Amino acid sequence: MIHRPILVLFSAALAVQAADFKKDIQPILEKHCYECHSEKTGKQKAGYVFDDLETLKLDINPKGAIVPGKPAESHVFVVVSDPNHEAHMPPKGNLSDREISKLRDWITAGAHLTPEAAATAAAPAKPAVLDWTNFEGRTIKAGFVRLDGENVVLKMANGQEIPYPLAKLNEASRKQAQDSAAQ
Repeated sequence: MIHRPILVLFSAALAVQAADFKKDIQPILEKHCYECHSEKTGKQKAGYVFDDLETLKLDINPKGAIVPGKPAESHVFVVVSDPNHEAHMPPKGNLSDREISKLRDWITAGAHLTPEAAATAAAPAKPAVLDWTNFEGRTIKAGFVRLDGENVVLKMANGQEIPYPLAKLNEASRKQAQDSAAQ
């Protein structure tokens, strides 16, 4: 039996490994795309440049040609994976099923260009530490996690999550909980 924490770590390691741009994705782009879309050849057909990472980074965003986490909404993925698409790429031939799968996995994992960016994105965000004051005037420092019914769940410095009744907080801390939940 595999324990859940080990399974989560193993899954995260596989996701980062599957999303290695330099090892898995760059060779695909070089083989199939650089001829028409690279600084090296001086061609930037349709405005795409795949060998300049600063330029490529501009196309990776929620409204870009590569939508992180969403291959089906990523124009670049759609035109290389659908041989019947009117703008199918590359114009001469197709990517292999393995290459298409690697592109899909990379985009699904966030379309990161460096392992450091992938690791940073995979790390859970730490909640901002805020002051929480109860109606007796006692204050603690903790991060907001979520509202849970009539409780605010706070993350303590030791990582423990503690539900605390909203009714026991002063007015300013109750508002802070509501505002935090709305973000």
